Amino acid sequence: MHYDRLTRLFHLFLAFGIALQMIVSLGMTHPKPGRAGDFLFEIHEVLGITLLGVLVTHWLWSMVRPGKVPLAQLIPWFSSTRRTAVWNDARTFGEGLVKLRLPDNSEPSPLAGAIQGLGLIVATILAASGLVIFLYAPENGKMIGWLHDVKEIHEVLGPLMWGYLALHAGAGLLHQLAGHQSITAMFNLWKRVS
Repeated sequence: MHYDRLTRLFHLFLAFGIALQMIVSLGMTHPKPGRAGDFLFEIHEVLGITLLGVLVTHWLWSMVRPGKVPLAQLIPWFSSTRRTAVWNDARTFGEGLVKLRLPDNSEPSPLAGAIQGLGLIVATILAASGLVIFLYAPENGKMIGWLHDVKEIHEVLGPLMWGYLALHAGAGLLHQLAGHQSITAMFNLWKRVS
């Protein structure tokens, strides 16, 4: 286990909150000129604002938390050493897949950290763009100019989040099935970090 209790608690909130948010988005009625959004849309708004608060708090905690996974593990793109570590880890992962073996997860994976960081970035942009829409969308629902651009970004990132959720949950499930106990450890809020 690489993550402290608070990080695992954030993960729990984000996992269930983002999954619920994505499911709600499938059934909600968007506001349009002359038509208000429905109850599911209102849930989407409130949940999105709540998730933005959790995401911002998570990012702040990631800057100061103790342990083996620093913020730079989530955002390795500004360091040639960390980019190389991600590339080498991806190569090791690829070689393992060819042999139908998952790499050991006893140490934090640079590739997994980078992918987790990208997921957090996408989630944060989704939540922040949703907040901007919430704050500035006119009553008639017609968005023009820069607000229309923000709405387009919000809508384009939705499918990326679906892909991330499938990749992240799928990788966790594969590691769990391989005996690495990834899911069990991540959702066990009572276990101390070793």
